[in-house]
Parts: sequence; C-alpha cells; structure tokens
Amino acid sequence: MKNCKIFLFAILVVVGLSCKKNNPIEEIGALGGGHKAQLSVSLSNRTPALGDIVVVTATTSHKSDKITKVEFSHTLSERFGIYLSLDNTVINTWHDTNPILIVRDTIVNNDIWKTVSSGAADDLENYYRTNENYFVIPARYTLFAQRAGKYDLAGPGLLLQLPDEAFEILKSQLARTIKVSEYARLFPTAPDGNYVMTAGTKTAISAIGKAFLRSNLSKQNLIDNGLKEIHKEGVMAASVNVRVTTENGIIKETSNSFESAYQ
Repeated sequence: MKNCKIFLFAILVVVGLSCKKNNPIEEIGALGGGHKAQLSVSLSNRTPALGDIVVVTATTSHKSDKITKVEFSHTLSERFGIYLSLDNTVINTWHDTNPILIVRDTIVNNDIWKTVSSGAADDLENYYRTNENYFVIPARYTLFAQRAGKYDLAGPGLLLQLPDEAFEILKSQLARTIKVSEYARLFPTAPDGNYVMTAGTKTAISAIGKAFLRSNLSKQNLIDNGLKEIHKEGVMAASVNVRVTTENGIIKETSNSFESAYQ
C-alpha cells in the first residue's frame, strides 16, 4: 500500500510539472537577470517612391517598464547600370529583369537618425500610453532619396569612378553599336582595316576595329572625344532598423526594407 501511495504521488508531481504555463515574457529573454523588450514596427508606406516620407511607428513594452532608449537607424544602398550616349549611339546597361551591367554601392551604413530616451529633450515618457501599457513612437523617415555615394549621379566624374570591370563591359557594348563618325572622332588615325569598306567608303566598324576599341579606348578619350551624356539608372534600397535598449543593456531590434527604381 505504501508503495502504491508513493507511485501515485510521483504521477501527480509529473502531471503538475507538465501543466505549468510558459511565461512568454520570460521566454522572450531572461538574459543575465533581465528581459528583452517586446517590439513591433509598422510603416505608413511599404512601397514608397524616392523622396516620399515614411512614418515608422515603433510600439514597445517591457515587463518592468525599464526601457532606456529607442533608436531609429537606416542603411541606404543602390544597384545601378549606366545610360551613356554619344552623338548617334545610346547604351543602357540597366534592365529590371536582365541587366547587362550592375554596380553596387552602400551609401549610408547603419546611421542613427532618431533617438528617444529617458530624460532627454525627446523624452521617452512623452510616448507612453497608460491605457495600453505601451510606448508608441512615430518617427518621420525623410531620408529615402537618391544621393551620391562612391559614384556621382551623372557626368564625366561617374565614368571616371566606374570600376575597370564595368568600363570593360561598356566598351564591349560600345564596340557593337558605335557609328563610323563617332569612331573616327575617338581614333582619328585608325587605318582602313578598322572599318568595313564599301566602294571605298567606310560604312561600319570591322572586327579588327571593334577589337581595337576594346583594347585602346580610355575613359578620358571617351570624355574628350565623344561623350554626350552619362548617368545612373537603377534601384535605391533602404533598410530601416529600430533598436530598443533596457536598463540592463539588453537589446531588441527589428528591420524593415523597401526599394524604389530611379532613372
């Protein structure tokens, strides 16, 4: 009988343990004696055009209301192709689905653009909603705009800044489409073998002439002797991050990304 009571007690203990409720706040992060904040972020517009203002709203709470600051940061990057024209020749390496040439650049990397903290001019307590027991912080993101990073937006400087690999692709595209008059401006002493001759008239660029262009055309020669226009066409992308820090230094953060084409 005694053994039976012990066995029954053991079953009750096991059942009791298995029925214990999980505390979601504890699961979020009992780290070093503290807890992570809860955080959700919404955007007023998930498909903004360049120049649009996006309201980023952070809603956050903590088990003990021990949030010290909320930081808004962003990263801006772009991927682009090149629009280039001479007098009668146009090259555009950017296409939405199958670009011929892509150059990538990070313009801004994880820069903080707004901070709300306890005791600061923009005090965290100003955003506390008593009825909901949350801090709700709307922030106007006004930095989603095209800007120069490592590469100019347009002009001869952009051509000079392009990596050698990108310029090689441009030369290959140019060799396929350049007109005789434009080629003659770039290489005024080029022999007749560089041209296709028809009844003594230069009518096109020969295979030899195309190979010569690919091997000998420099950026400065193109600028001085034929370049009419050059600018970037591509996509600007933004990653907007919100970080919440507690008194114990525990961090909770989340990011949202969006992008827009430009030309």
